[in-house]
Amino acid sequence: MSVPPFAITLEEHAMFPALGGFPLPSHDVEEQFPGSQQALKDHSTGRIASMDEGHVSYQIMSHSPGVGNDNPEGCSKANDQMAEAIKKNPNRFGGFATLPMAFPDKAAAELERVVKKLGFLGAMISSHLDDMTHYDDERFWPVFEAAERLDVPIYIHPGPPPMEEMKNRYGGNYSTGVMMGIAMAGWGWHQDVGLHITKLWCAGLFQRFPKLKIIIGHGGELLPLFLDRLAILKQYDSKLDRGDFNDVWNQNIWVTTSGIFTVRIFEMLLKVTKKDHLLYSIDTPYSPSIDGRDFIRKLAKESSLSREELEGFAFGNAKKLFNLDVNLKKF
Repeated sequence: MSVPPFAITLEEHAMFPALGGFPLPSHDVEEQFPGSQQALKDHSTGRIASMDEGHVSYQIMSHSPGVGNDNPEGCSKANDQMAEAIKKNPNRFGGFATLPMAFPDKAAAELERVVKKLGFLGAMISSHLDDMTHYDDERFWPVFEAAERLDVPIYIHPGPPPMEEMKNRYGGNYSTGVMMGIAMAGWGWHQDVGLHITKLWCAGLFQRFPKLKIIIGHGGELLPLFLDRLAILKQYDSKLDRGDFNDVWNQNIWVTTSGIFTVRIFEMLLKVTKKDHLLYSIDTPYSPSIDGRDFIRKLAKESSLSREELEGFAFGNAKKLFNLDVNLKKF
């Protein structure tokens, strides 16, 4: 099977002066991902060259999750800076807003502003505040109400835990680097987002906002393995009446493959996830664009997807979700 001529990606990070970048010391991030700091700051030539190398037609840029949680003014300015970058290449870039989630009413107002005035396609938010607070408390729900009303998705992305949390929960008989790896991309990030989505469901978020659209990355943040197991929660509270989590998974959740480029994991995901809810992503700049291209090639050769389904995964599902009307570059 030939490789699709277009590709759209949507977990692709960028850094803008008003907020800066990853909420860890830049030297730690640079040591793990050489060149990432400069790549985050490049919103034009270098970023487009990387996209072309990986045959990415259109990229939805996002701010590093969590850096603006407590900074409403910084979020607004950074979103404006992103909008200016998008204006220079509107057929190659779209934008996710960053939101000050510590101030939910201001976050909701900012989401409405950037969608209506700047044409943003939704928002990417960190899975928790700086103190690890999730958003199951109803004080955060104005953000989700706005997203449902505006018909744009919220991408919930993992955020690093505080260093003390890393040491207490993930430290062990190994180096600090391994500790950080376990706390973040190796394990902790994914279970935190999976837990967060579970808490949102138990709190009734999806009953309150049945048309809400949530995106999660990294092959579903461990949730695909627990879709049937979550039914056991009713045994702990007979009054818990939130319906079947599988219905929420099928109706409200979209999943990207950001950074997880193996066919066998993708095939596992296919068994429990609607094909039109699967979205291609790379995780720029922490995963090379060319690695994503190689993954698409492998899927074309080895996966159970039909040609139509592969094109849906590569670009069609994203076009539909975001109602995109742009001239995609063909490869």
